[in-house]
Amino acid sequence: MDTRVAWRALCAAAALFIGQAQATEPGHELASAQAGMAIGKVEEATQRAYDDALATLDAAIRQAPGDIELAVSRCRFLEFYGNPEGGRWIPAAEDARASCTRELRERWPNAPQVALFEMETLYGEEAAKRGEAILKTADHWPPSSRRELLSQTSTGHEFSGNPERSGELALLAVRLGDASRTGAAAQYLASQKKLDEAAALLAKAAPSENPMDVAARVKAALAFPDPKAGLLQLRRQPKLIEFVDREAAARAYMRVGDFASAQRVLKDVCIKCEATRSLKFEAAMGARDYAGAAKLVDLTDRPNFAGHLSRFTTLAMAAPLTLVSPSMLPGVAICLAWLLVLLLAPGVVLVPAHYRGLARRLKGKASEPLFPAVGLWRAWYAGAVALIVPMLVVLLVRPEAMADMFSGNAAASAQMFRAFLIAEITALVFIVPPLVGMTRRQFLGDRTALRTWWIVLLMWAALLAIGWMLTVVQMRLGVNLETNQTRMVAAMVEGGAQLGGPMLSLLILALVGPVFEELVFRGLLLGGLSRHISFGWANTLQALGFAAMHDDPPRFLYYFAMGLFGGWLVKRTGSLAPAVALHVLNNAVAVGVLLGLR
Repeated sequence: MDTRVAWRALCAAAALFIGQAQATEPGHELASAQAGMAIGKVEEATQRAYDDALATLDAAIRQAPGDIELAVSRCRFLEFYGNPEGGRWIPAAEDARASCTRELRERWPNAPQVALFEMETLYGEEAAKRGEAILKTADHWPPSSRRELLSQTSTGHEFSGNPERSGELALLAVRLGDASRTGAAAQYLASQKKLDEAAALLAKAAPSENPMDVAARVKAALAFPDPKAGLLQLRRQPKLIEFVDREAAARAYMRVGDFASAQRVLKDVCIKCEATRSLKFEAAMGARDYAGAAKLVDLTDRPNFAGHLSRFTTLAMAAPLTLVSPSMLPGVAICLAWLLVLLLAPGVVLVPAHYRGLARRLKGKASEPLFPAVGLWRAWYAGAVALIVPMLVVLLVRPEAMADMFSGNAAASAQMFRAFLIAEITALVFIVPPLVGMTRRQFLGDRTALRTWWIVLLMWAALLAIGWMLTVVQMRLGVNLETNQTRMVAAMVEGGAQLGGPMLSLLILALVGPVFEELVFRGLLLGGLSRHISFGWANTLQALGFAAMHDDPPRFLYYFAMGLFGGWLVKRTGSLAPAVALHVLNNAVAVGVLLGLR
């Protein structure tokens, strides 16, 4: 394009800007009667400046009709003033921008400049889809144009919730020289565990002028082993710190132990957002601001109950005196009531069973107990232990693990598994007293129990068939098969593998867990019920309790069938061993599948 033409267009744009600035400069003491006149003058000045700039651009295009860059600049100018949501809307520009874009498309249908201009008007998923379609035919584009296309498409994916694809394209754009996507590219590399490559990318990149890119760089650096890496990226542009994502900045400060600064940057951030609330609580706890931390606990917030329960327990363990603070008292009352309900819950089944047993004995229909040493009091104790002890131990050992368990947060899987391991072992210790009086044969079986191995395998095959049919039917009905239970189990398997390898996951989840559950449900609960009611009812009730405890509605019938099968095996053999074998076999296969999917 001719230099003089470009200069004239630039001068016109500058005149427009200056005209607006002068026209919008407020008077010092305008009376209300003069306000209307002032607004009119502003609009007139703006319209004149717009008309002059557009005339200059049109004159330049007449002198260079084949200049595609100049034609795109004119459409971009019209787009700026023709968008009613842009804040500088001029009615005439709204119609002109549509015709300008149409003329561009008709005259240069395959030009990169036109495609990129049209991409500028799109957002989020729409921009991502359009960009992906263009990328398929953009291999011949000049590097600068392809770089811009990659960058715009990456941004579209970012705002449409596809960070992985956004990161892939950002990395390609950065390798072509686009520094504006450095943060997104570094985040992608960090998510792929390529920390050295991500660190090298950030180290050689110049400081960014974009707060969003700075925030992305900080988030990427937070994954590095060096705790100072995030703060280093934050401080590369001191003037931008106040504009950077507050949560990213807070995490950078917290990683180096500067909790006071983290509290400062989070001060005015949304307190009703659960993620922000958790971050504020963590900062307050790090700064030993227990009063401030207590204000972030609200167990009446039902949608976020797990997170508040985690914060309540963490604060109670760290500063017991906060339990008397107004914000903590409702939590104290709720937790005490909750524990009381769990303690009394087994009685919902066991008390009616007791009176039913009395009625049966009066009629001369006394039931034959599976295990003579086990009665309803032991069954009640076992049910209370199963409901209370594991959850209570998890809350005491690692309070934040409770929220992670409910959400299936894989990032905290190792910590969750450690808490679960301690809870499971503690529960096993608590379950020992009511087992006193049971014989070795009732635990380990005899030759009769050993001869049922083929029945165990047959029942296992039946369980697989039930599980397969439930999955097929529910998938066809569009049922979401992912639940808190499935997320938690997957996180536990991952956590055990991280801590001690696959065998540790297998040992705890496929052996210790099944043994505890069989002692509770097929041992103490079934044993206690069978003293008072018929075996059929006793077996059905314990199987229902077993299925309900797993809190996995899509697979409720599967767990119910497993409970029924296990109870029948105990009845047939007089031993818990075959039921334990069936449970272990089932869990071992499930854990093995999850380990194979890692």
